[in-house]
Amino acid sequence: MKSIQPGNFERHWGIFTYDGLPKYQLDLGQSRNLVKAKNVKYLEKKWCVLKPSVSLNEPKLSDSVSYACAMADCTSLGYKTSCGGMDIRSNISYAFNSFYQKSDQDDVACGFSNLATITGQDPSSGTCRFGIMIEVDSAFSWKLHHVRSNSFLMLLLVLLQLCLSFS
Repeated sequence: MKSIQPGNFERHWGIFTYDGLPKYQLDLGQSRNLVKAKNVKYLEKKWCVLKPSVSLNEPKLSDSVSYACAMADCTSLGYKTSCGGMDIRSNISYAFNSFYQKSDQDDVACGFSNLATITGQDPSSGTCRFGIMIEVDSAFSWKLHHVRSNSFLMLLLVLLQLCLSFS
């Protein structure tokens, strides 16, 4: 029977994290426990974060965060979640990084109207882990191509809107 309790928890069901680590100590009998996935390879240790120089009053910020969270997983930012106690700058950075990692660390995915930057310093703090995506099999290389194609289309739409506004 499906739970009807409120909350964004469905995408977090399961006994393993996205990278194959056991979420729980689970006894499978005969003193056997869950084991982590083998040969998991992570992408580079880099994250997409809000530029320190960006004002929180920046008009483009709200739309950028909304876009990032619509396209990636921001459920960890909710009330009483692992990232729920962070300040607003960290929340924005988490959203940007979530989208960036989902896009396989494509530099274009860390633009956000020039509000974000790529860093090699892990922004994780306390219970909030800023994830790094795992390398995907070449069979899934279409995903990166799809993201780049969408980014190109978005750029064309923005240019078209600019042209129309000056007409």
